[in-house]
Amino acid sequence: MEICAGRHLLAPNVWARESEVYDVTVRILATPAPAAISVAAARIDAALPQRRGLCGQEVRAVPADSDGVTVWARLLGEVAVTLQTAARKPVTRLLRVLPAAGTNTVRLVLQAHDPRLAAACLREAIGLLDRAVVTELPDLAPLLDRLTLLADDVCVGPSTMLIVDAAAARGIPWRRLGGECLVQLGQGRRQHRIWTAETDRTSAIAEGISRDKQLTKQLLAAAGVPVPVGRTVTTAAEAWEAAQSIGLPVVVKPLDANHGRGVFLDLSSREEIERAVPVAAEEGRRERTVVVEEFVPGLEHRLLVIGGRMVACAKGEHIHVTGDGRHTVAELIDLQINSDSRRGISEAMPNKTVKLDATVLAQLARAGATPETVPGAGSRVLVNQIGTHGIDATAHVHPDMAAMAERAARAVGLDIAGIDLIARDIARPPQEQGAKVCEVNAGPQLMIHANPSQGPGQPVGRAIVDELFTPGDDGRIPVVFVAGRGTGAEGDAASGAAALLAGFLRAAGRTPGLACAAGRSIGQLQCSTAPAVNPDAARDLLVSPEIDAMVCELDWHAVAVRGLPADRCDVLVLGRMPAPQADVTAAAGVPPLAVFAALVESVAATGTIVLAEADDACMRLAADSGRQVVVVDPAGQEDPARRAAMLAAAALGLASETSRRGAPGSSAPSPSPAAHGGRI
Repeated sequence: MEICAGRHLLAPNVWARESEVYDVTVRILATPAPAAISVAAARIDAALPQRRGLCGQEVRAVPADSDGVTVWARLLGEVAVTLQTAARKPVTRLLRVLPAAGTNTVRLVLQAHDPRLAAACLREAIGLLDRAVVTELPDLAPLLDRLTLLADDVCVGPSTMLIVDAAAARGIPWRRLGGECLVQLGQGRRQHRIWTAETDRTSAIAEGISRDKQLTKQLLAAAGVPVPVGRTVTTAAEAWEAAQSIGLPVVVKPLDANHGRGVFLDLSSREEIERAVPVAAEEGRRERTVVVEEFVPGLEHRLLVIGGRMVACAKGEHIHVTGDGRHTVAELIDLQINSDSRRGISEAMPNKTVKLDATVLAQLARAGATPETVPGAGSRVLVNQIGTHGIDATAHVHPDMAAMAERAARAVGLDIAGIDLIARDIARPPQEQGAKVCEVNAGPQLMIHANPSQGPGQPVGRAIVDELFTPGDDGRIPVVFVAGRGTGAEGDAASGAAALLAGFLRAAGRTPGLACAAGRSIGQLQCSTAPAVNPDAARDLLVSPEIDAMVCELDWHAVAVRGLPADRCDVLVLGRMPAPQADVTAAAGVPPLAVFAALVESVAATGTIVLAEADDACMRLAADSGRQVVVVDPAGQEDPARRAAMLAAAALGLASETSRRGAPGSSAPSPSPAAHGGRI
């Protein structure tokens, strides 16, 4: 098998309302016999049992008279979506298996988290099927790990998706900007932007402060937040000198690392301190500087502060293994710790797989153990003291503890902050136990709060969205789609309606974004004169923080191959569909009615469809949609495009403005738009 071509469709599209799609053409160079396909399927399911649960396909004999090409292609698609789902949740589906032009050529339409991940999973699936025809498959864990790491690199991150999902639940549209985790929530002037757990309200200065642990502590102490006494050093000798002046025991940690890497607690001897310094320095990013500070007894708690309010708390854990007299420490780590379903290599996991890194090796050495040590039955070996948060403690946080965390976030200046607070008992006042704040983190991990190992998950994504958008604000601006027979088709009632409607909006005091056959503009600014009737051009307009409305002319073929520029429109202006004999969507393998259906389904439940010279099939689909439908009066005296634009303006509530101010470029007042159409 070989991949001939693939294309990425935005959401919504002709195949799926909510998800992006990878539409790929595959050529089957050699189709196995039905019996060989059955054997290959059994081998696939032995190595990848998730396929049966995901795709609902039990291994069974393939009938001898079946279409081998279609069956083989379907199996390929099912393996590809199974690999993609294993690499990154949520579940993805195989949407279609369709014939394509060419001998033994098939189209697969897959839901996709990211086109790069979907393409990689499809390539790996081809390799697995080719191998399964001739032999048993090996353990697929290394392959799944590679795909998981790829998903971490190319897909929107899990913390970001918590916020995105919360926004979507409120009806707030979103889109990814670039190839990282920068996401826009809302549209145009009403948008906000997030990057993981940072927002467009996160101060760059505050973020910079939080990266410097010593500077952070200075500011916290000045604001009355109790912090451990400490000093920065660069050598082991300086570390021992600092420890003596501070008082043993001490903590040694990097100046600017994260995730608990290179952090050593409760060090009481010169040997321990000098051994910890180079490890901590290696984990840091700044001139190999480390911090030596007083050791505060208790457990680390991560308190999440959003908008000045503590919303979640995760209790830290010391990680131990318990010996059985048979297994080594390294084996026990895999059996007792890494087997936890909430651990893994993916960023989607609340806690990471424990590796035998320098921090763990140093901790084992303190206990007189190595990875090869076989602990006796019942004996406990401490593996790590920091960096794992598993238990939700939100409901138990004492008000004074919450207030201390909130004060720390304000002192640094962060709108979203992860406060690391050491306390023996988070339910008691901090003054009773000498609790102290040791770190303040920008862009804190959210998964430890949303998916704890014990206790209820906290709706932290919703808390961030609620901080950005007031109740009832969905972040949307008015959006109008205009779809005619084709770009600049002469006599098409929809052709030119987009530019006219944008003129009405400007006359009404709005700043519309316009994408049409004549180019792109923002308000009075002409951005480009190149034809812009594709969804990408319109989608880019919604990024502008200046526009408070958008009007876009869409080419039918572009919608078929790329999807729609926004998940919803308020008004849809439709001209004639392309004639079947000159079907501009043929190259996409999509009938015009499917594009029409996708356009109609994109109209908001309270929106309006303006039909200009529509045929009977369009009239029926529009009438059955449940939306308000207005038909341009074919007997009107004005230009059809003008009548369509005025009806759209009326649907947007601009009737009074256009009547009073007159049409763009004319001093004559415009008649009421309602006079140029009828409702069905």
